[in-house]
Amino acid sequence: MNRPARSTSNTITGTIEAGPRGPILRDAEGLAWRLHFGEEPVPEGLQGEVSVRGKIVQPDRIDVEFCTLLSSD
Repeated sequence: MNRPARSTSNTITGTIEAGPRGPILRDAEGLAWRLHFGEEPVPEGLQGEVSVRGKIVQPDRIDVEFCTLLSSD
């Protein structure tokens, strides 16, 4: 089960997967979230292992504040 919606920011490390509605972050436990970048486009080259800071606004969605690539896979 995904983590509940929160009003504070979380930092989650995981792997980016392609999804029909945009990128999906899957963590080491297998939990998955759709990533929402607001008005900004999805960053180019977003793939592999990343660290994402943002707010879990729905059980399956994170509003991204910051995202950084951890590997070049």
